[in-house]
Amino acid sequence: MSEALDARAHKIQTSILQAVQRNSTQAAIAASMGISESTLSRFLNDHAERFAAVLAHAGLRVVGENMRCLPTDYVDALLLMAKQHLSTVQTVRHLEWD
Repeated sequence: MSEALDARAHKIQTSILQAVQRNSTQAAIAASMGISESTLSRFLNDHAERFAAVLAHAGLRVVGENMRCLPTDYVDALLLMAKQHLSTVQTVRHLEWD
């Protein structure tokens, strides 16, 4: 695996493991899936790294359910417009409506 894919896979794996720890307990997740906590733990220990690599190779990312993904060119355009406008602002008064 290339360094970039390896880094992306590691980031995906980290995101998955952090979400399991942060958003709920493994017991609650396992119960909602209808499996034992030990089965979920085994899956995460044995397969999370490979699963993350599959997602990375497929060009996918893991994001929180309250997040939105936007195309890079769209975000670049927004940043450019914001920078251009903010470069004309000298004081707070320039931001006021007339």
